[in-house]
Amino acid sequence: MMAASVDAARGWIRYAFQHGMRSLILDVHLMPVRPRLCGEREDGEGDDEKPAAVLLPDDLPSPARLETMRLSLGGARLRLSSATVKFASLKDLSLERIRIADGGGARLLARLVSAASCPHLQKLRMSRLRFPNFGGEMRLEADALSELWVEDMSMMSLELSTPGLRILHIDDCYLEVLSLSAPRLEQAALFFGQGSGWPLRLFQVDGDLPCLLSLKICMWAYRALDFHCIGEQNDCYTLLLKHCSLRTRLEVTLGGGKNNLSKEHEDVIKDKVPHLPQITSLTVNVSDEFERHDFGAGVASLLTRFTNLRHLSLHLPFFVTLYYDLGEGLDLECDHPDHWASYEISMAHLQEVELTGLTGIDCELWFMEAVIASARRLRKASISFNTECWQHECKMDAFERMLLDEGMRTSCRDKFKLTCLINK
Repeated sequence: MMAASVDAARGWIRYAFQHGMRSLILDVHLMPVRPRLCGEREDGEGDDEKPAAVLLPDDLPSPARLETMRLSLGGARLRLSSATVKFASLKDLSLERIRIADGGGARLLARLVSAASCPHLQKLRMSRLRFPNFGGEMRLEADALSELWVEDMSMMSLELSTPGLRILHIDDCYLEVLSLSAPRLEQAALFFGQGSGWPLRLFQVDGDLPCLLSLKICMWAYRALDFHCIGEQNDCYTLLLKHCSLRTRLEVTLGGGKNNLSKEHEDVIKDKVPHLPQITSLTVNVSDEFERHDFGAGVASLLTRFTNLRHLSLHLPFFVTLYYDLGEGLDLECDHPDHWASYEISMAHLQEVELTGLTGIDCELWFMEAVIASARRLRKASISFNTECWQHECKMDAFERMLLDEGMRTSCRDKFKLTCLINK
């Protein structure tokens, strides 16, 4: 069945190339490949059922009219041609669920999608591509490329020379080195494989990023003392933040809760991440690695790095312990010190604050107290509680009284949401 599917895929690719098709969408569904055994190469070497290969032979004609191509091969192997195939009209390319066969791996793939082969390529997506070994190095040179999506891939290094790139999305990738030259970049989302053993160790940015409007990253609040990689990854993100401008909207997913660490751990944000006055809009998504009562110190440490915020959003997850606590009722009282009191948080320029996913515990209220203590320009506060909670009404009353005391008025209130605005 696999051999027949692979033969059919070869035939369709050749047909599309030979007959001047404008679009080729090939989605092959194969039987799942068994998990690799320890020490076994990713290309299937040593496996009697080695996946068949889809070939791009040297004599394959260059498709002069092809504009859109999506190859999703279901884990089949793709053997790239050593000759240069010209895709003169290709604008949109997606390569998904493919094992790159021996014979150059990342280097040949980079050549396939580079300006030399695809001079007009604007959108490129590479998802779940597998190379013969982890040590691959990919250098992508694409002048016309405006969107790049790289998902679930493992390489030693990725070098991007993309002067026209506007959107960059890297998710669940294991890289040691990332080099970026993209002066027109407007949106970036960078989520590297966490806890993989191969965290990002070196991030190089060529020049400033004056056009960057939206940046999404993941940072860690704490690390075990014997695990240095987390701090190095935060350092890489910090380097990128230094290249941001006043227009950049930053979204941070905060991981690294204390519960999963040994007793010996350290804060890898405070005194390690520099102050970032150029950031005026911040969204913090708290990971469910934290618990309801221990997320505060990590968030507080992060907020000390920002002194010029106009907009702040804090989103709490559905914490794992809520599954067990909701039926019997939540413990809303905090038996720990006020996380926020010992941190110097400056919100002098804050105009809007949004809190979501609240459960009604004391430290959520303490957070709002710390925010408004210096937020003399606050114009809008939006608060929403987790809809699975049922003990939160007294805390909603406390939030409302606090905001009314600051000269605000209630604009909207229902069972789970509260919005207050400044009186004009």
